Amino acid sequence: MAATVVKVGMPASLSGQFHMQGWQALAGLRAWAADANAAGGMDAGGRSVPVEVVHYDDESRRGQVREVTRRLILEDQVDLLMGPYSTVLSNAAAEISEELGWTLWNQGGAGDGIYRKGHGRVVGILAPASRYLSGLLPLVRKADEGARTIAVVRAGSGAFPRAVSSGAEREAEGLDFETALVREYEPDNPGWDSIVAELAELEPDVLVAVGRIYNDLELGERLVKARPRIGAAAVVAAGIQQFPDGLGGAADGFIGPSQWEPGSTEAVDYGPPEADVLASLERADGRPVDYPMAQAYAAGLVAQRCVEDAGCLEQDALRRAAGELDFSTFCGRFRIDPVTGEQVGRSVSLVQWQQGRKVVVWPPERRDGELVYPWRAG
Repeated sequence: MAATVVKVGMPASLSGQFHMQGWQALAGLRAWAADANAAGGMDAGGRSVPVEVVHYDDESRRGQVREVTRRLILEDQVDLLMGPYSTVLSNAAAEISEELGWTLWNQGGAGDGIYRKGHGRVVGILAPASRYLSGLLPLVRKADEGARTIAVVRAGSGAFPRAVSSGAEREAEGLDFETALVREYEPDNPGWDSIVAELAELEPDVLVAVGRIYNDLELGERLVKARPRIGAAAVVAAGIQQFPDGLGGAADGFIGPSQWEPGSTEAVDYGPPEADVLASLERADGRPVDYPMAQAYAAGLVAQRCVEDAGCLEQDALRRAAGELDFSTFCGRFRIDPVTGEQVGRSVSLVQWQQGRKVVVWPPERRDGELVYPWRAG
């Protein structure tokens, strides 16, 4: 029987620690659905049908994600299953989608581990966490040839912090940096005083800090207050609007990764142009557009393209299509490893807060044939 509607389901963190990003992701997905419907719907098996978004609050809890994901598949019988925000919750959703044979469009979990568990049904929209800071040390070395030391401060629980920092540590080995400090902490009892004291004594050329969002905000506040001598401070949460919302003007100087920034994509061969997407996202949320919104919208576009290519909504066919396609949306290139589902076509930008504005500092900007590195030390 031909589909009369395409149901798109999402476990969304509307409460709990990821509530802000959960709301943003849902707003992004709804904006995509509204735009698809305004354009006549989705081409599903040769006929255009409307898109309907179904969601439940996962409360930022793994157990609730599992329950919601099972409900979306078995009771709501969604055609397309979008993942929640965060690595830990995406892993929980993947467990259920694999068990029930559903493709998971992973729009919110960047941890590498989800692709190492043999799931086979996960389609990665985001560049993996191990590549989050791949441009950081080349950027610092370009600005300061004498930079040599790196300090890592990370939460000791969860796979995401270790994936991000280990990628930076591997990069350090190849660029003749010394990882002079690796300090792990308990997210609910980090011991900031001793950590900041160690950083003040070490005076590293580069700091890599990654924990839960509230940990990154707390550490940022402590660093601003203590002002230890650090050449470049990369805090993973600095890439999202919540960071300057918490620190205000004191966010200036901090660097963070971003899966997408306006103007970062050179070519678009599928879906609406960036300006149209931005307008839709601004209408959907009413706040500055952050990359969690953009990546959820992009996930909708990717799934839509795969439905068109497969010519149906059958889960195995959609997963095969995802593994074969190579194209670009406003959010950048989509190409996955056909076996693991890991995103291999995208790279991550680095941004820095400068005078209250988020500035892309990596990759470098080309002006009049010359590469310009707009990073500011300190």
